[in-house]
Amino acid sequence: PELAFAAVSVLALLGVAAAVTAPSLFRSALGLMISLLGVAGLFLLQRAEFLAAVQVLIYVGGVAVLIVFAILLTERSGPMQVTLNRAAPVAAVIGTALALGLSLLVWQSGLAPDAPPAGVLASDLGVGFLNAFLVPFEAVSLLLLVALVGALVIAKEQP
Repeated sequence: PELAFAAVSVLALLGVAAAVTAPSLFRSALGLMISLLGVAGLFLLQRAEFLAAVQVLIYVGGVAVLIVFAILLTERSGPMQVTLNRAAPVAAVIGTALALGLSLLVWQSGLAPDAPPAGVLASDLGVGFLNAFLVPFEAVSLLLLVALVGALVIAKEQP
């Protein structure tokens, strides 16, 4: 489990690094997709298969693809100018220290339980979505619909 955790964590971190440092917006979106797939892998290692499937379907399959379509369908008004931020070295040091500290905490706490979590089934989640969490569930679906309509408005050609 430690080797699998390390491999999936490296995949997620490489995706994040690609998303932040890529020279083009499209490559940044691909890095975001890789990092989200890495998070789905972390869910799988924790034996949360349903959450991993939701991560792949909603975030990688929906949100990230929506971002890619918005990038591809919008017009560019000339070449992109790369601007350097003077605080980038400080942010890199702080981010590296935070990543190392969190990695140390995860490493010391143990990586995965030996037994699968008991009590929560996918059917329980479905009943919860349609009973106690109906309003938040519908609010999220409305938010995704608004994001889709917004992407279409942005991508529409102006006369």
